[in-house]
Amino acid sequence: MRATARAPARDVESVASVGVSLWVRLLESHNLMLADLRRRLAGDCTMPRFDLLANLEREDGQTLAALSRRMLVTAGNLTGLVDRGERDGVVERRADPADRRLSRVWLTPRGRELVQSLLPAHAAHVSELLGPLDPGERRDLRRLLGKLRDSLVARKEP
Repeated sequence: MRATARAPARDVESVASVGVSLWVRLLESHNLMLADLRRRLAGDCTMPRFDLLANLEREDGQTLAALSRRMLVTAGNLTGLVDRGERDGVVERRADPADRRLSRVWLTPRGRELVQSLLPAHAAHVSELLGPLDPGERRDLRRLLGKLRDSLVARKEP
């Protein structure tokens, strides 16, 4: 009887151990990929600026709050990033026509040209980094990570 009582405890311990190991592998993989992508972008753009420009390329004219949420950065960090982008002529702030208390961030022609020149190289670098996975494994990993993300998003919704 004691053996059966102990087996579930080991199973729980094993599940927890695999979970922690998975968490560590996700972090390590993210950090290694990010470091490589930063190194490759270094001559043209910083990773935070690339992220800003890529987000605006997907949906131009976002509010600072929306960009902050999408980029997973604080409002203060984003403000500095947008200030530097304005200074360098790659983005501009414009008042929201429906609510002048809000400002929206837009790509300038120079910013659009820069991000459009960087996106293909970025996609090629990411593809190269994922090279050890065959196409089916990439699809499976994408599906599984999407399932995990969706469950995490659902947990934080009221």
